[in-house]
Amino acid sequence: MNQNLYLLYHAYEINGYEEIKILGIYTSQENAEQAKQHYLKLEGFREFPSHCFWIQRYTPDEDDAWTDGFFSEPESVLAEFRKLSAELSAFLEIPDDWENREYFELLQEISRKLSVSDDVADIAEYIERFTADGIQKSKPEYLRFAHKILNL
Repeated sequence: MNQNLYLLYHAYEINGYEEIKILGIYTSQENAEQAKQHYLKLEGFREFPSHCFWIQRYTPDEDDAWTDGFFSEPESVLAEFRKLSAELSAFLEIPDDWENREYFELLQEISRKLSVSDDVADIAEYIERFTADGIQKSKPEYLRFAHKILNL
């Protein structure tokens, strides 16, 4: 009889770079959760929301589906992502809170768009589409914001 194992890893995407860090393999879900709580307090990890930590169950001697590889990004990409986050929260007049899943996902979406386009109007329209609900901004404000974040 095979005993399940639990892989704890940390994953996020910034500016088109995917970063995955394997943190440990545990014999129970509870042990993996305890380790996650430990990592959440450590430098670097504590800057990211808790939903960047993943626990995946594996059964020994069975193939897994992990085929994407392992990527890392330069530290400057993280610094750029932080600047984008600060600008976005100021523009939307909301907290710069990576623990807020909706905010973090919006931030990642905008970051992805910036990695594939340098057209101010295209980026402004993209951001407006994702933030239209409840945000009272004019088209010129979106254009100014798009121009600003393109020049970070």
